[in-house]
Amino acid sequence: MPEDIVLMRALRDMNMPKFVFDDVPLFFGLIQDLFPGLRADRVGYENLKEIIVKNMTAIGFKHSEEAKFDD
Repeated sequence: MPEDIVLMRALRDMNMPKFVFDDVPLFFGLIQDLFPGLRADRVGYENLKEIIVKNMTAIGFKHSEEAKFDD
């Protein structure tokens, strides 16, 4: 994977949880200034997510995500 995409994803993924809703457009503007024309879509780990939810349910924990899996 190209280094600029890795850096952009790291900056985005490490900082986004820290912002309030109103700061998100400003942050994305800064990211676009730092990486003009670069697009790095979010990575969705659906298989991992399903396994985690399934294991949480199996040991009695509650979760907020609804996952579909074939038992």
